[in-house]
Amino acid sequence: MRTKTESAEAGVGVAELQQFTLDFFTHFGAKVTHPTRKKNAPVRVDLPSGLSSYFGRTALELCFHQAQLTPGRDLVTPGSQIFDQIMTFLDQRGAMTLQRLPARHQGGEALMQAARPVNVAIAGLHLHEDDQFVVAFTWRITYRADDKREELYTVLLDERGARLPQGGDADTTASGLDLAELFADAEPPPVAHSAEGEPLPPRLPPMTQLTRLAEQARKYAVFHADLRCVTHEAEILPRLYKALNRLTTYYQQQMEETHDAHDPTGEKRLALEEDLRRKVSEEVENHRLRVDLKLVHYALVQVPVATAAMTLSDGHREIPVQIRLNRYTGALQRPCCHACGEETSAIAIDRDGHITCDACIRQCAACMEIVCAECGVSPCPVCERENCEGCGQSCWACGARACAEHISDCPACGDAVCHSCQATCTNCGVRQCRSHLRADHVAATHAVAEWVCDACAVRCPGCQQYSAHVGVCATSGQRFCEACLATCTRCGERCGPGFYQIIDGWAFCTRCLISCPHCHTLTPTTHACITCGATGCVACSHRCAVCNEPFCADHAQRIEACGHVICGGHIAHCFACETPVCPLCEPACAICERHFCGIDSAQCQQCGQSYCRECVRRVGLCDTCATFHRTGEPVNMAAEPCATDPNVVNLIRHYHWTRTANRRYRIYLGQGSLTAQMVVVVDQQKASPMVVAVRKVAPLDRLLGRLWR
Repeated sequence: MRTKTESAEAGVGVAELQQFTLDFFTHFGAKVTHPTRKKNAPVRVDLPSGLSSYFGRTALELCFHQAQLTPGRDLVTPGSQIFDQIMTFLDQRGAMTLQRLPARHQGGEALMQAARPVNVAIAGLHLHEDDQFVVAFTWRITYRADDKREELYTVLLDERGARLPQGGDADTTASGLDLAELFADAEPPPVAHSAEGEPLPPRLPPMTQLTRLAEQARKYAVFHADLRCVTHEAEILPRLYKALNRLTTYYQQQMEETHDAHDPTGEKRLALEEDLRRKVSEEVENHRLRVDLKLVHYALVQVPVATAAMTLSDGHREIPVQIRLNRYTGALQRPCCHACGEETSAIAIDRDGHITCDACIRQCAACMEIVCAECGVSPCPVCERENCEGCGQSCWACGARACAEHISDCPACGDAVCHSCQATCTNCGVRQCRSHLRADHVAATHAVAEWVCDACAVRCPGCQQYSAHVGVCATSGQRFCEACLATCTRCGERCGPGFYQIIDGWAFCTRCLISCPHCHTLTPTTHACITCGATGCVACSHRCAVCNEPFCADHAQRIEACGHVICGGHIAHCFACETPVCPLCEPACAICERHFCGIDSAQCQQCGQSYCRECVRRVGLCDTCATFHRTGEPVNMAAEPCATDPNVVNLIRHYHWTRTANRRYRIYLGQGSLTAQMVVVVDQQKASPMVVAVRKVAPLDRLLGRLWR
């Protein structure tokens, strides 16, 4: 079933077809009679002699709906016999019409107020009337697929080939002329006569111009047909799919009903498949949309135009300007701006004689002349003042147009370069292109940008960089950059790379260095051994870790365990095995004050300190802890210096304390309830006495102590 929208569109199409048919017969003198007052009802047409001979009848009874078709009536639809006869009759008639539009508007006052000169005066004015042609090309577009559709499409062009908008045209967005109103107002042009009174043929545009306009109109018609094809193809595809589905279903059923017993070779099935492919191809070809475009008529319409030809002058030049008034529509055609192409009512003339609107006027800051935006002014890249082409000059580097004050020739290449693309040599002050300058290496190391030219830049032989900050090496006489030169710490002379050495962060020139007699290394200082007097560098001589005096390798010894170098007068030896011992890292025994090595040491089981093995008896107690019962004296632990130690402060009130000491350690023994005992050891040789051990005495240690006693 049709939707409401489809029914409405069908009604509009029938109404247009009926109006076209009735207008055709009325135009050619036929009498149209409406038997009833119903809309779209059948009509009777009495034909004149010219049409009766063409249609073969003196009267026609026409209907426009299939339901109204009865014997003796002719149906008028696209593709019907009557409609095709009407179109054939029109094809045989004249294809060109010449009409003229009436003058509805007067042009004098409107033309004078249409333009306002800004910087010029009107030097001459001439008013005259003329005719312009508007050409309406009517195309018949036929769409053929499984059905046939036709439409008439009119394209309206002016003499220049520009399309004029038409009212209700879907291809244009602007509201324009109504073709029905246009041709209703048009009338045949008056016939001109010669001096002898004979009629003269009307003045028409050249055939070459009409051909060019027809080609332009065809492009618009083809575009319109392409848009309509999208809609038509969307309507054709469902019908095609329906036909293909019907064919496929039918042949598929036929192939399924073909049993193998009746078709052992499969020839019948292959024939059905081939027949299906052929019919599918035929249906696709029948539903393929084909478009035919044909020019059936073109109409030349003369439009009365009033023209004001002005001559504008600024005292130096004269510019012709024309303003036209369409006396039919009242539309004004003003001069167009040379820059933006828009019509303007405020007319200004620039330096080159171009018409310029207010929005496109530019002024040069140098010569103060007015130029249009097309010819244009360009901001100087240095001062940003706008200058015209005559006052500025293009930079060869950036392409910008600079003013005369901020562009100059580069002394190196001779090109005209703006000052924003040039830089000044920091050393000599000569301005030139940046591409000819070099960044100063020394200034860059101090985060300062300096440019130097080729004449001032010196390539340092040390770092191979360019700089104008150079100095002379006092040793070799070569020039080096300031970054490569170093000042000798001893003599103060400036030396270049290869002529000084950095020792312990200090620079020394080669003349201030001494060769070590042992390793032959250059060194600024040598030391003499206080024992034998032999000299050597820092690497070859050693300083005693105890007395800090220099000694040669023969009179100093390095302890492998700690790496300290000890001279012969301060080195210690183990009392048992005579192994060299560092007196700084291995202090003497706290009881007997003899030095001992790690092999000949022993640890007390009670105080936990290391002593020589002879001061720790077989029971595992040092002599100090073993004689605690004889040498120990009761003390008030809260009054002792170690009482503030965080490891001791919480133990004081839980024990009764006894104190004893040897040459290094002060040992406190705390007796608690039952058998609990605590030992606190304090090192007395530290700058500030320090608690080195806080430990609980095991019962076995107490048993051993009793056995010793």
